[in-house]
Amino acid sequence: MNVIVRAEADYTEEILKERAGESWAGVDHGVVLLLEAGIMPEYSYGDFDSITEAEREFITRQLDIDPVPAEKDDTDLALCLGDLVGRGYSTINVFGATGGRMDHALGNIHLLMHEALRTTDIRVIDRQNVVSLLTPGAHEVLRQEGMEYISFLPFNDETVLSLEGFKYELDEERLGFGTTLTISNEFINNKGNVYTDSDILMIQSID
Repeated sequence: MNVIVRAEADYTEEILKERAGESWAGVDHGVVLLLEAGIMPEYSYGDFDSITEAEREFITRQLDIDPVPAEKDDTDLALCLGDLVGRGYSTINVFGATGGRMDHALGNIHLLMHEALRTTDIRVIDRQNVVSLLTPGAHEVLRQEGMEYISFLPFNDETVLSLEGFKYELDEERLGFGTTLTISNEFINNKGNVYTDSDILMIQSID
């Protein structure tokens, strides 16, 4: 399942063309973007406070929406992901979640660690990055097409990390908050092995 939240300049149109035949959910203004691209969303979410009256009319001519209250405890994306996971989706790609306000961007990334979401393969994707969460244990990590660098950021102090198959390998390195040791690593081939004893953020990137 793919989810779109907002537009990213010079990228949204490209990704919607590439994945036009796939399943999509729209969050708030993301519903407008899907319909404009000729894609009928399977699900729509949000309070729709970021759309104009003309855009609301454009949406309601094509599908029924059930806006949630603007004043609520969870963000629109949190409601979306919680519902999709509850419906059984095990892999979710989220687009348009990192641009704009920094509090929204960081909050969207922190959703990866939410107790109800953390074991689902959720990837936050933009033109330069693919962000995902690795839970405790051993993982075989595949290089995302076009991505040159890979970084790891711990969510917990004193996280133990081992890396094999990367330019800079680690053997049970204990990572504290604020470390930059695990920024801008690289794959040797197209896959590597990662062991972590705690949740850790993995970011594959291009310049």
